[in-house]
Amino acid sequence: MKNILQQIKYFIFDVDGTLLLSNKVLPYASEVIKLIQEKELDFTILSNNSSYSIAENKERLERVLGVKLDFSNIYTSTQATIDYLLKNHYDQCYIVGTPSMIEDFENAGVFNTEIGPKALVLGFDKTLTYEKIATTALLLQEKPVIPFFATHPDDTCPVEGGKIPDVGSFLKMFEQATSRTADIIFGKPNEMILKLCLGNSQVGFSEVLVIGDRLETDIKMANSVGINSALVLTGETQREHLEKSDISPTLIWQDLEILLKFLNK
Repeated sequence: MKNILQQIKYFIFDVDGTLLLSNKVLPYASEVIKLIQEKELDFTILSNNSSYSIAENKERLERVLGVKLDFSNIYTSTQATIDYLLKNHYDQCYIVGTPSMIEDFENAGVFNTEIGPKALVLGFDKTLTYEKIATTALLLQEKPVIPFFATHPDDTCPVEGGKIPDVGSFLKMFEQATSRTADIIFGKPNEMILKLCLGNSQVGFSEVLVIGDRLETDIKMANSVGINSALVLTGETQREHLEKSDISPTLIWQDLEILLKFLNK
């Protein structure tokens, strides 16, 4: 393990279940981020959670972790979705999301409309109503077929006290109602979001470590491109899940204490 960590120059952290749980900091998370900053190491906090705006994500992370962050330290499934839509000229979409998420899309030049949209985008909408559900279902059944995109695939989001339905659960509902599945899901484990996150960084994949709590997203994404990964048992995945899964992390940590001790040396 020490040899693996010694070669790492770029850390990619998941958020919910890894650094935070709702608005509660998880063990050693603040100390690890502060130490990485002190040592001037490269890192990105990579989140599938599209219920927050980009600015809200930054404010939440800074407040709960007790650190100051640059926008360059944060990348989300919302940003990956916007980047793709703009590149492919989807500037008029029906966007199922929170008001702050929709504001991010419109500020970037992707406008929300239910009249003749070029595509439909499904996000983690904590303001979801039956009216939105019905509108989405009817649009998915229109001819010609409208492109259907989702920000990320997580079935649930871990919060204090349990789990709440996330985009993956919404996708199953729309598949049941309309027989449509998303054409592209942008968040983890899609390697697209990892490559967008790394951007123009000069690091090689062998110098990157992905740290997260989910086998099906964080670890699967890392494995898809041969990047080392560390699974933390502070969120979604527990040890018994590992025995039933064919997805294997490089490292398994109870929490971030091992990384903190390594960085302190």
